[in-house]
This record gives sequence, structure tokens and C-alpha cells, in this order.
Amino acid sequence: MAETPVFQIVGYKNSGKTSLLSDLIAYGTDRGEKVAAIKHHSHEEPLKVMHLDTDSYRLHESGAFMTGVDSPRRFQLELSHEDDFPLTQLVNIYQHFSPDLIAVEGYKQEDFPKAVIIKREEDLPLLEQLTNIQLVICWDERMIDRVSFPAISLREWRKRLPEVYRLAKEGA
Repeated sequence: MAETPVFQIVGYKNSGKTSLLSDLIAYGTDRGEKVAAIKHHSHEEPLKVMHLDTDSYRLHESGAFMTGVDSPRRFQLELSHEDDFPLTQLVNIYQHFSPDLIAVEGYKQEDFPKAVIIKREEDLPLLEQLTNIQLVICWDERMIDRVSFPAISLREWRKRLPEVYRLAKEGA
């Protein structure tokens, strides 16, 4: 079984992670790729069954052939568990379904290749705390010059999807 590339999109709450990941999934799916999604839900409130108003529904509707959400004590394939699953264990499960890409929302501290969303100047210290940053997406174009990683503006995101998808597939 070939190892599937994994690409994370991380950032603080309400920074646009789900929207950007949905765009990335739709881009790959439109090209005939099988893209799977994993979302990290770090809050204690119980997961809702996938429905119209959930992020997991949005990821599924963007074309992910397999969508899972991990939260404290539950993975949304309705698999109950005592502790959070490590992302590497979920990736191992997903690889059995032979996706072309595993697109991950969240899990900031994991070491897979990632894009980091910087919404406000106060978010910049996040770049010093994370590993394997491949790309930074800045809401404010003026912040791009203050970032030491390859960076694009949020406004350029959709136009740059071919390049971002290629980067996601190449991994580190």
C-alpha cells in the first residue's frame, strides 16, 4: 500500500480553515482525485450528526469521498474511544481506502506538511510554535512581508489552488 500524502490546514478558530480546505478538496475532486478529509474538533461539546450546518458536511459536500471528525472521546464514524486518536493512527486507517490526498483541518501540533492561516497580527507567533510549515495564508496582504515562509494572501487563494494542491500532494 503506497503512502498517501497528508496536508494540514491550521489556524485559530474562525480563521477560515473549513472554507479553504473545502476549496482544496473540491479542486482535487474536480480533477478526478480521491480526496479524504479529517477534521479535528478539540471542544468538549459532543459532535453533532453530520448535517447541513456542520463543517464535516461542508467538507463532504466539497467532494471528500471520506470525511471524519475527531473530538475528545469520539471519532465521527461513531467509533467510541477513551482517548483522542493520534492523527497518525487516523491517517493509517484512511490509507486503507487509497485516497490520493488526505486533507486535514486542525491538529496544529502534528508534524505533517501544513498551511497556516494568519488572520490577525496577534496570530503571527503561531508560526514560531509549529513545525513543517509549507505555506502561510494571510488575511492581510501587508503581513506577507513579515512572514519567513512562502506566503500568499487570502484574496489569491482560489487563483493559486493549482500550486497549493501540487504542494499538498508533494508533501515534505
